[in-house]
Parts: sequence; C-alpha cells; structure tokens
Amino acid sequence: MVQRIERLKSVGERENIDVFIFTSASSLKCFSGYYYNFETGPSPFQLLPAALVVVPDQFMGIVIADNESLTAPVPGIEVSVRKYASYVYEEPLDFTNHFLIQLHEMLKQIGMSKARIGIEQNTFPYVIANSLKAKYSEMEFVNITGEVSRIKAVKDADEIKNIRKATALSDIGQSAVIKYAQAGMTELELFSLVRLEIEASVGTRIPIMVDLVSGARTASGGGIPTNKTIQEGDLILSDLTPCFNGYWGDSCNTKVIGKPTSGQMKTFESVKQALNHAISAVRPGIKASEIDDLMRKHAGNFPHHGGHGVGTLYHEEPRIVRYNNTVVEPNMVIALEPAIYEKGFGIRLEHMVLVTETGCEVLTQFQHCF
Repeated sequence: MVQRIERLKSVGERENIDVFIFTSASSLKCFSGYYYNFETGPSPFQLLPAALVVVPDQFMGIVIADNESLTAPVPGIEVSVRKYASYVYEEPLDFTNHFLIQLHEMLKQIGMSKARIGIEQNTFPYVIANSLKAKYSEMEFVNITGEVSRIKAVKDADEIKNIRKATALSDIGQSAVIKYAQAGMTELELFSLVRLEIEASVGTRIPIMVDLVSGARTASGGGIPTNKTIQEGDLILSDLTPCFNGYWGDSCNTKVIGKPTSGQMKTFESVKQALNHAISAVRPGIKASEIDDLMRKHAGNFPHHGGHGVGTLYHEEPRIVRYNNTVVEPNMVIALEPAIYEKGFGIRLEHMVLVTETGCEVLTQFQHCF
C-alpha cells in the first residue's frame, strides 16, 4: 500500500496536484484497503460507498456511511474517518447532503479551498463536483484516470497475496465444474454447486462474475447460466471470476460431457497450444500487442481480447489487444484467454500469470482437461 501511495505522490508532483479524491470501488481498495460487498448493488441509503481523500505524506481520510466501517486499517498509515447519516426512518432520507457536509469539513480541515484535485472523471459523481465548485470557485479538477490505471497495473506484495487467494477460488470452481457436470442437469444447477464449493472453502459469500454455458451456447463465447439442460456430447464453457477481499481471480475451461469429436479435440489442442505459447512468451519488455498477435497466429482471429490485467478490477491494464503497445513489467498480473468459435460450439481456455523478472509464474493451478 505504501508503495502505491508513493507512486501516487509522483503523479501529484508531476501534475501539480494538491489532493486526490477517489470514489470508485477499485481505487478505494487500491489506495485505502476499504472494500465493501458490492454484490447487492448500490445501496438505496448511500450516495456512494465512500470517498477517499489523499494528500501524500500528509493526510488520508475517508468519508463513509455510518453503517459501514474501515475494516482493514493500513499498516503504517493513519486514516481519518468521517461518517455520515445514511439510513434513517424517523425523518426523510438526506444522505447526499449529509455526505457532502462531511466531505466539505474534511477538505476544510486540511485547507484545500483553492486546490488542484486529482480525480478519475469517469467515476467522480457530478453532485460532488458541482458542490465543491459551488463552494470553492478556485478549485480545479485534473483527470488522472490514465495515471491511476498505470499505478494499478503493477501489483505490490499485498495485492499479489490477495490475487493468489482469489485465483485459488477460481481453481476450486473449475474443479467443481469437472466434478459435478453431467447430462440431465441444468446450467443453473451446475453453477449452484460450483458457487457452493467456492463459498464453503472460505466460509462467506463471494462476489463472482461467470460465464457458464453449454452446447451451442458456447459458440457465442459465453453468457450467464440458464435453465438449459446439459446434454450428452455438449461442451461446457466455464469462465469463473471470483472476488476475494476486493481483488479478482480469473480462469476459463471448456470440457465435454462424454466423448469429444475429432474436430472438437483438434480445436481444443489448437487453443491450448496458443495459450501455452503465450505463457512462454510473457516476460518483461514484451509488448501487450505482441502477446495478442502470438495467440492469434495459433488460434485464429477470435472476436475478443487475448487477455487483460487483473487486480481491483477484473479487466484492467494491460489489455492484451492488437492496438496496445504497453510494455509488460514485473509484477503485472495478466489473464490470457485465446479461443476458437466454430459453427455449433466454442472453446476458450484461460490462465492467469504473474510477470516475474525473467518470465512469468502461472497462478491458476488447475489443468485444462477436455
């Protein structure tokens, strides 16, 4: 965490920024450790989960709803916490005003009435920007979305630890697909068993993004599980992306119920070869576009990215796509996912890797099997 704040400080010095205000769930986790269970969606009693105010080397504060808590204090960093009234029942809800009062008080406390404020403009609410500009006309907002994305792309030790745990959950899920999948059950029934295994392993609810489709549905690349019944001979594509403590894992496998056809087997081996070649190529200095091109040479031109970074977002930099000439660096975490989609079926395989000083370490431990 301290290293990320230092990188943020460098952005501030370069862009002449006085204070940073973050409101996205991803940045809240990255720079403060605060994580809330977003699986239930936005709360009808809160303006937003929280707002983080950072002046590197001087101040870190968080404005948070009164029914939330900063459960994981950052070692070595003092965090000032201000709470606002969110859920009330004896008077009308007014959580927006209560939130803004606390945010204004925090900025007043640190003397930032004429500040240049670094924000991520895509996730910074209009109501906050409008309120600050109305009260402090000399404030200036500076969009640092790109800089923050680059900070997040290179992971620190505490982040890698959480990503390893999230990746282990995706391994458990993939093993459960192989264990339980059978003809006659529905996709939803299979997913319920997969989710049970994942959550039972940690003893709590786990947010999870999922593609779990069977048969001809695999030709479209994925989708949410439905009441479609799995048939003998169907392929099952399972792309599992669980979130642990604010960090994501990711993996994808495609298996067959019964015996594959010779064409399906050939396609599976082509995709697996493309994935293995990409894993062998990942190292510091290679461009994201080069990794993408390598997979397409072996698997053909599949209609999506060849991979993506994983961290406090399940898709972040570096994007493994043809246009992206970002140079891979040590401690980036990348999911690689080549695919082939034929008439009537599709096969996608995915592993997550951690870039090392000399190559990469495969984080996902399950073995793709057909």
